[in-house]
Amino acid sequence: MLASEIKFLEYNKNENTLNEIEDYYADIVNGAVSKGDKVAVKVHMGEYGNLTYLRPPFVSEFVKLVKSAGGRPFVTDTTALYPKHRFTAKDYLKTAVANGFTRQSVMAPVVIADGPLGYTGMTYKLKKTVDQCDIKKVKIAKAIVDADSMIVLSHAKGHVLSGFGGAIKNLAMGCTTKETKAAQHLASRVILNTKECNGCGKCVDACPFNALKIENGKHAKILSRCMSCNSCFFACTEGALHLPRGGKTRFQVNLAHAAKAIIDRFDQDKIVYINFLQDITKLCDCCTPSGAPLVQDIGILGGKDPVAVDKASIDLIDKAPRYKRNLTKKHGDLLGSVNETDSLIHLKTASKLGVGTLRYSLK
Repeated sequence: MLASEIKFLEYNKNENTLNEIEDYYADIVNGAVSKGDKVAVKVHMGEYGNLTYLRPPFVSEFVKLVKSAGGRPFVTDTTALYPKHRFTAKDYLKTAVANGFTRQSVMAPVVIADGPLGYTGMTYKLKKTVDQCDIKKVKIAKAIVDADSMIVLSHAKGHVLSGFGGAIKNLAMGCTTKETKAAQHLASRVILNTKECNGCGKCVDACPFNALKIENGKHAKILSRCMSCNSCFFACTEGALHLPRGGKTRFQVNLAHAAKAIIDRFDQDKIVYINFLQDITKLCDCCTPSGAPLVQDIGILGGKDPVAVDKASIDLIDKAPRYKRNLTKKHGDLLGSVNETDSLIHLKTASKLGVGTLRYSLK
């Protein structure tokens, strides 16, 4: 497969970045949006308390490009699997406003794509699986299904399970309903060590699905209704809950397959991928806090190949000047290293599925 062309807008120039977006990315947006298209502008609007999510002015610039191409844009995301401030559509819309995302600020309606509780969508069977994928079907959020084209705006940053979070993760986790989020996370469902559990019940209180109970007043028990959101893992202060060995690898394989299913829903060349390499933290925008930035801000990457856009992002992050001297000295995949995984796993699986290529050229 030939190298994919990626447009790179660097931040190290004495220019207003917002003014440069049209010059760099109007062509690829015009190539994906036809007159009258309903266009999903996909973005993570940030958990309440997270301060490094993608800022609304960047989103509004791409909304303008969609309108100029004759499209009818709406800004969208899906509800979260865990019970913070984006668990329902009502909660998420409140959080969106608090984080600056309103119809006025982004110049388009703000829509929670998977409905009031996060279960509204359409199910598609996977056409092909590789690398021992766990999932067989993907339920895509209704507003994504109804869109004619999509602009995927992703904040490039770290992730505790996938190492790197960019375009592919934005598709796989951000465009699906809670059922498919849970199916992907099943690979990383926590394991309970009863010998280390003191029965304090913090995990029980943290679970939004009532999937844990204290058994015989001694230790917790995970029930079959568990949705693998791992809220219990972060609530446990005794170290009694552990991620399974190989779980991060399987999670990434699942991500790639879910992303492929979403891409297949659209006609060819109807999706544009834009990665913003700024505020590059160890953890994702679901986290509060997500950590201090690890490297200097870099710029914006855009193209029609999510694998190439993500691979270029990882490479540029690895080459960027680092803020912290105590970071790993390992060469390559900084975000994977600090999150104890290999970020390229989901990119390589996506490439095998025909999503894109790891080869790219920057323009």
